[in-house]
Amino acid sequence: MKVIFMDHSGFCVELDHTVLIFDYYKGEIPKFSQEKDIFVFVSHGHSDHYNKKIWELKKQYKNITYILSDDIKEERDAVFMGADEKKKIGNLTVETLKSNDLGVAFVVQSEEKTIYHAGDLNWWHWNGEPKEDNRYYKNTFLEEIRKLEGRKIDLAFMLLDPRQEDKYCLGMNTFLEMVHPKKVFPMHCFGDYKIIHQYLSSSDGAAWKDTVVEITGPGQVIEV
Repeated sequence: MKVIFMDHSGFCVELDHTVLIFDYYKGEIPKFSQEKDIFVFVSHGHSDHYNKKIWELKKQYKNITYILSDDIKEERDAVFMGADEKKKIGNLTVETLKSNDLGVAFVVQSEEKTIYHAGDLNWWHWNGEPKEDNRYYKNTFLEEIRKLEGRKIDLAFMLLDPRQEDKYCLGMNTFLEMVHPKKVFPMHCFGDYKIIHQYLSSSDGAAWKDTVVEITGPGQVIEV
């Protein structure tokens, strides 16, 4: 698989016959072979996960399918999915988890690979916020991630958000410990890529240095 980081939570995954484009917000969308099936995913309607520029791709590719969270109210030719759904779409099997922010997380099976994109499903913890709010985020995150325990996840995109201050890696650590994915790409860093290096150099992240890929900036291409 080839993974291309566009920006923020936006990634492309290129397989032998299939391209998956997740949560384009900004940056350059790579060009792909016309022979490949293109699938464009949007986990929810927040502006840092959904840019209407994705619809322009229909002019470039004949084999393109859009798969959107059903919180996005669009009169478009797309497949809309809510939480806890499973659909066969083209050569994909797509499942969803419920985000504890908005929309869904995606679990996609294609060409014998399983790929997870978290969207905004995370162990959100905000210092200074009411304990009951932080408890809600913790419990709902754990409830959803337990659904992935025991599954083979070849590739995952998971949040590492510097706005959470010292709690920035709660979700990442828990995801790694519970799911044991083969490779994880941090996302949702708001351009603060040094936090990934900080994580991998810390006691929290050092154990996962062979699993977590260090992202350094938009346009990065990694073969996995």
